[in-house]
Amino acid sequence: CQDDSYGENCTYHCGNCKWAGCDNINGYCPHKRCSIGWKGLKCDIPCPAGSYGENCERRCGHCKAFGCNRTSGECINTLCTAGWTGQKCDRECQYNSYGENCTNHCGNCKWAGCDNINGHCLYKQCSIGWKGQKCDTPCPDGSYGEGCAKRCGHCKDPGCNKTNGDCINASCSAGWKGQKCDRACASGHYGENCARLCGHCKDFGCNRTNGNCLTTLCSAGWKGQKCDKACAIHSYGENCAHQCGNCIQSTCDRINGNCADNECSAGWRGQRCDTECDRGTYGINCSKYCNNCVNESCDHLNGICQISGSCKAGYYGPQCSEVCVSGRFGTNCIDTCSGCLNEDCEPFSGNCTQDGCRNGYTGYRCHLRGTASLNNGESKSTIVGGIIGAILAVIAISLIGIFIFRKRTKGLSTPKRDTHFRNDVKESCNPELENISSTNNMYANGTLPVNLYRNTELKDTSNVYSNTEANNAFSEYNIAVGNLPSIATIKRKNNAFKREYSMLPKGSNFPHLEGEREENRHKNRFLTTFPYDHSRVKLEMYDDSTDYINANYIKNYSKDKAYIATQGPKKITLSDFWQMIWQENVDTIVMVTKLMEGEKKKCEQYWPESTYKQLVIDKFTLKSLVEKENTIYTYRCIQLSCKNTNRTVHHFHFTKWPDHDVPDKTDLVNFYRKVKSTPTNLSGPMVVHCSAGIGRTGTFLALDALYEHGKTTGFVNIMEYTHMMRQDRMNMIQTVEQYATVYDVLVEAFTVPQYAIPRQDFLNMLDSRLIEREYQKLQDLKPVTEANKFQAGKRKENVPKNAVQIILPHDYYRPYLMSYGRSSNDYINAVKIPSFTDGTNIFVTQYPLLNTIGDFWSLVYDNDCRTIVILEEINEDVPVIPSDSDHKISNDNFIISRNSQNVSLQDGVKVSLRHKNKKEERPITVFVYNDWEDNNPIPNSTKTMVDFLEIVSTTTRADHESIVVICRDGCTRSGIFVTLKLVLEKMETDDEVDIFQVSRRIQTRRPQFLSTIVSCEH
Repeated sequence: CQDDSYGENCTYHCGNCKWAGCDNINGYCPHKRCSIGWKGLKCDIPCPAGSYGENCERRCGHCKAFGCNRTSGECINTLCTAGWTGQKCDRECQYNSYGENCTNHCGNCKWAGCDNINGHCLYKQCSIGWKGQKCDTPCPDGSYGEGCAKRCGHCKDPGCNKTNGDCINASCSAGWKGQKCDRACASGHYGENCARLCGHCKDFGCNRTNGNCLTTLCSAGWKGQKCDKACAIHSYGENCAHQCGNCIQSTCDRINGNCADNECSAGWRGQRCDTECDRGTYGINCSKYCNNCVNESCDHLNGICQISGSCKAGYYGPQCSEVCVSGRFGTNCIDTCSGCLNEDCEPFSGNCTQDGCRNGYTGYRCHLRGTASLNNGESKSTIVGGIIGAILAVIAISLIGIFIFRKRTKGLSTPKRDTHFRNDVKESCNPELENISSTNNMYANGTLPVNLYRNTELKDTSNVYSNTEANNAFSEYNIAVGNLPSIATIKRKNNAFKREYSMLPKGSNFPHLEGEREENRHKNRFLTTFPYDHSRVKLEMYDDSTDYINANYIKNYSKDKAYIATQGPKKITLSDFWQMIWQENVDTIVMVTKLMEGEKKKCEQYWPESTYKQLVIDKFTLKSLVEKENTIYTYRCIQLSCKNTNRTVHHFHFTKWPDHDVPDKTDLVNFYRKVKSTPTNLSGPMVVHCSAGIGRTGTFLALDALYEHGKTTGFVNIMEYTHMMRQDRMNMIQTVEQYATVYDVLVEAFTVPQYAIPRQDFLNMLDSRLIEREYQKLQDLKPVTEANKFQAGKRKENVPKNAVQIILPHDYYRPYLMSYGRSSNDYINAVKIPSFTDGTNIFVTQYPLLNTIGDFWSLVYDNDCRTIVILEEINEDVPVIPSDSDHKISNDNFIISRNSQNVSLQDGVKVSLRHKNKKEERPITVFVYNDWEDNNPIPNSTKTMVDFLEIVSTTTRADHESIVVICRDGCTRSGIFVTLKLVLEKMETDDEVDIFQVSRRIQTRRPQFLSTIVSCEH
């Protein structure tokens, strides 16, 4: 048979053998191989449905109908069943597709992909803002978040963002505020976004929607439904219901009704000029006297005697103010002195003057008719009698004067501690005061009479500073605790801190003779800072010691001797310092200065060098029982011994107060809370000192006194308390920046809860509710910085240097470049964040652009950074480091080369940085973290991030150098990394986990850090 036939007479045709011909007897194909699409020994059976290819060995794909071509395997109608794609329908749908031919895109699943057949999300969780099994249904209006389970706040149209709930147009309905408009207006605010302040409602505040007062009562000085209209010119008081008194200008203070400058119209007196003049007085401010009216009874307006013609002897006229004319005397001047020579007599008594009587008259008044004229002897006796009478009158007047003087002196001998020396002191005190015009110039000539303030020793009083004139003087600065954050913001914008601070008394306002004595001067750390005599701490004297130490008692709102403010001890005052601690029963010392700041010595060390070492100072023995360094302070527990008696003293040393600057408010409040949470046993005052004992010391004391007072009363008055402290010690709170800091730390103390968790309790306390609470609080407290604080980043020449125009560096926290190139300037989009250890910094910046790569290396060089952390893949178009040791990167000022070792980027690559104009080469270690997908807000793996952090931290701890952290926008990834690094640093030192405060610390520098709850969860 020929190749294509077989069987009897070769009558059968061969099947579809792969190779030519078949067996000529039985027709079997050689090698049992069929052509594509056939099977069987003779290859004469076509592939059944569902198979194709040689010998029909391959299965058709997931064709929807009619199967596949038995030769090629391609689906006949090109339609695949759900979950498959390709001509043969043999490829599963890719990551984000599903359904027939994979033509449908997965919805917004939270985690990886969806079911390739029905599109249901694999973990039944949708991305924020979507819902449904396929997560393809956007949240309906009014809802947002995962599963659309959260309700939008009170946003104005067009509602809220489906993802994070933020109102789209950032506008809230009246009565609500916050990015989500889900927080009701705080007390004192109302309207859209709570942007308007309530009026002066007396009780219960105002309606948060329309601002109408919840009661019908307005605070004094205001009226209207909202109590926002000031009283008209002639009214005052609550709801302006009272009419002004008889003020000379017809106007009065709209709050209390007091007349301006206390000037009343004629006939009236009192602060409100609503009280008639007392009997015997009349005129403007009742300053005139009608002593010459009988019974001193006159009209209080004009002084006209109320009984017409009822003048005392010697006076006449409507007001009895005119002295009788020559020749007349007596009541209403109706009598004549006609018997006197020249008719000249005394107008009150009628007694003739020294000229004597006319002929024929005798007597003192020459009113008795006689037969002869007065002889010389009689005239002389009359004159002598008059002189004796005058002398007796002078003696009587003198005795009365002495009596009055003693009464006044007795009343002034024991004034209260908060009494000011007033101008009226010179009327009733030492005659040496008579040439002093006011207390403001008492020290004008630099000297004082030795006995100027003798007999005015000040005594302690209870209920300090209540109901005093000074208290009333500062009432306008009283602030409700709930309003403190908004008022502090307004004051900062309006530059009110500077105005208020300038109104406080400065310099020396009270005597300080002891501090200026020659034998005490060497004990003062500063030449012009002395303790006031009336409030100074007096040491118990022994041997040849004196009672002097540069320290003052400081009052708070409940105790006269609540604190002692003192200078940092000098070497020659160490014994005095511990003598004060011992005699005053002190068990808490707060130190807010370092021993050395820059090149200046701020304080002598007055405690033992280390734990369990002893220090002997005069009669005192000190032993340090505990010394623990924390990230912002050092705590020491000191055993103080004297004469076989032991006491425990707690020493808190705040170490984060920058020289010539103010501290981080978060740090200072955390430190304060540590001080207050430590139990004490003794009843003595808290001792607080810095170097001079006035600036930082006053700031800390104000925090404590005002916080405690605010908790009790609901109000604080920073202006008033600063004035109170300055009555006890000069210049307390030394700068306007410290004054503003008091506002800041009080806001922090009243509004920010304590979120720190002990290290050993962290895992037990961690849950989603805690994270949500902390995240929400972070959002509420996120700093709102004025646009003018980002001026450098907005300058025309710097705009091209920013990768993202809405993420700019705060001018106060940005680093300034010094070694920039010819075509650049001092700007780089970076912020400086202080670490918790060694005084080093973390510089966070964006991934360099082509036009900023030189600026980046200037940042590294200027700040001597030896570690660079890159949280992105290296961009080949803008390489930060050379690809290998054969290549170098060069720009205006720097050459960067890579060493020959071939190591993993994640384990650290060593490069060298050399300034072209200098010989020095600096070794730099560059770490690159590459386990972070582009669209993922958090790293792919927690474990790899923790391992990476450990590698970086090990290097930085060894080098004690600042580091640079880079991500694409200088914010999103860097925020997570820096937070983790700082939290771990703080945990290692403080044995506590405080993600909240670390987050606030970095958000102060860059508010966009940690802007999503996902980053906080991570």
